[in-house]
Amino acid sequence: MPKKQKKAAGGGGRTEEEKLVYLQQRAQAEEELARKKEEILALFLKDKLQKEQRNSALNALKLSDSWRTILRQSRAAELRGNVSVLSRRFERELDGLDGTVKSLERELHEAERQAAQVNRLHLRSLERLCAQQDKWLRFVQLQWDKSLQQLSAGVRSERKQMLANSEQLRADLDDAAFMLERRYEETMREIHRVYRDSVTAFEKSPETTRVDLLREDKETLQEKSGRNQQDRQVMEHRTTQLNDKLAKNQVSSQKAESLEKKLQNQKDDIVQTKKLIKSSQTDQEALERDLSGARKEVTRKTRGLRDQLTRAQAAARRRLTDITIHSSNAIKRLQEVINKGEKVLRIADMCRKLALEQENAFTASSAPTVLEEEPEKEPAQFPELQQVMRSVNAARLRHEALKKQKSDLSRENQQLRLLLRRHLDAMTVSDGGLDGAQPLLTVYQVPAEPGRRHAVTEAAHAARRSLTD
Repeated sequence: MPKKQKKAAGGGGRTEEEKLVYLQQRAQAEEELARKKEEILALFLKDKLQKEQRNSALNALKLSDSWRTILRQSRAAELRGNVSVLSRRFERELDGLDGTVKSLERELHEAERQAAQVNRLHLRSLERLCAQQDKWLRFVQLQWDKSLQQLSAGVRSERKQMLANSEQLRADLDDAAFMLERRYEETMREIHRVYRDSVTAFEKSPETTRVDLLREDKETLQEKSGRNQQDRQVMEHRTTQLNDKLAKNQVSSQKAESLEKKLQNQKDDIVQTKKLIKSSQTDQEALERDLSGARKEVTRKTRGLRDQLTRAQAAARRRLTDITIHSSNAIKRLQEVINKGEKVLRIADMCRKLALEQENAFTASSAPTVLEEEPEKEPAQFPELQQVMRSVNAARLRHEALKKQKSDLSRENQQLRLLLRRHLDAMTVSDGGLDGAQPLLTVYQVPAEPGRRHAVTEAAHAARRSLTD
């Protein structure tokens, strides 16, 4: 019953704590509701902002697309105009290039024809040069074989002589060594004999004397104790004898030492003799090494000279080829200048003929009195003719100067080719002869033949004649 009353009292009215709790819960609920409203509003604004950004990006994309289409249309029109202009220009350039290609083809065919002609002439001259070169190589090979045989014979004779001298020297050294060994053995036997004699003598004499002295001293002391003076004299006498024997032993020891010194000197002499023998053997070996080294050095130098000659020949051939090319180019340029001069001369002849025709026509229509005064009035009446005559005279002078220059260049070219030909002929060495054993350099002067010619020179002259024709 009291519990029911308390429950009814609680249900009817609230206490202050319950009110405070209720107010706190209500405030928390309002705060939670306000926070949720703010979150909903933020989400709404964020969604709206994203929609606005998407719409703005879409509008910007549409604007850029429309701008690009407009720009593309305008640029397409401009590019069509530029393409039409460039196509017309390219067509004109293509026509010009076609004409240039055709002219170059004609010039190429003409140059190939001239090159084939020059090549035929050059090959003909090369065949003639190869025949002359083979003849010269056979001559050089013969001279090389002769010189090689002479050198081989000289080397073999020198080697035989050196071998005989070395064998004689070895025999002499063997005899000397045998004599020294015999002397050494005899000396050693003598020294040993003397040494044994001296040692035995030295060993026997002091012991016997000492034993005798002791025995005699004991006897004298036992028997003659009162004779001190006599014993002293006897002892002095024995002492002197002992000193003499010691001196003799010293002399014998000195003799033994002198014999040992002599033996040592003989040993030193034997060692010196052996050293001399070894030095002679080393000298002989060094001489043989020097000979082999000299032979290798000669072979190496010969190979170096052969390589140097090969390089010099290649360089000379290159220089000759360059000079031939330069001379051919100079001949072509001179030919072009001569052709131009001939054209100028033909024009001058035509002008002169025209002037003569005009002069004849003028003289036919004029009076005899005018004929006398014509030379004085001609320069004033025909200035063009005077200018043409001056140009003709200048062309003739230029033509003469070019002819003189051409003759000077031809003469200088011939001199250079002659010098190169002599240089190459002087350095010509057979490759087959150099590959032999112990090759040596053999160079001969080229024989002076008036009919001897170089192949490249003849080809150049033939090309010049064909071009001048």
